[in-house]
Amino acid sequence: MNLKIRIPGWAQDKPIPSDLYSYENPSAQKIEIKVNGHAVDYHVKNGYAIISKKWKKNDKVELTLPMEVQRVIANAALGDDNGKIALQRGPIMYCAEWKDNDGKATNMIVPKGTMFTTLFEPSLLNGVMVLKAQVKSVNIDEAAQTIVTGNKTMTAIPYYSWANRGKGEMTVWFAEKVTDIALLTK
Repeated sequence: MNLKIRIPGWAQDKPIPSDLYSYENPSAQKIEIKVNGHAVDYHVKNGYAIISKKWKKNDKVELTLPMEVQRVIANAALGDDNGKIALQRGPIMYCAEWKDNDGKATNMIVPKGTMFTTLFEPSLLNGVMVLKAQVKSVNIDEAAQTIVTGNKTMTAIPYYSWANRGKGEMTVWFAEKVTDIALLTK
């Protein structure tokens, strides 16, 4: 008998089922299926992993899906998002909110190669997994007409949980380079 296990698109390097958005790099982690503790071969057809075997009572199937932080990029036709990335971990999109980032969320640059750590915060927003990374921050000194850059720790929260701690800035799309600073104000 064949067992079919639904494999979500995000685990197959497709953030959504269209060409509007994609991951900047393919996942380094792979989908793993084990039966009774042993990895098994399978093939994927129409979004389902298919395992063919003679099943026995009490067989145990384990599915491990990739959960690293992915950088989402937009199709070039979506001009407002060019030069920007969004963050996704598993099926969850993330955003930066003012409350967690020194009162400002739209001044962060997330360069290529930025490493993220995940941390479960049980007391934050009824318990959420947050992303943390060292990023660049940009402030514009309008009086001197200069751009001042620095380093800061960025905290990103699940997008579904924003707007629960008062009014302030929030962003889903982050510039990748300081030279794209104009993109932050769009």
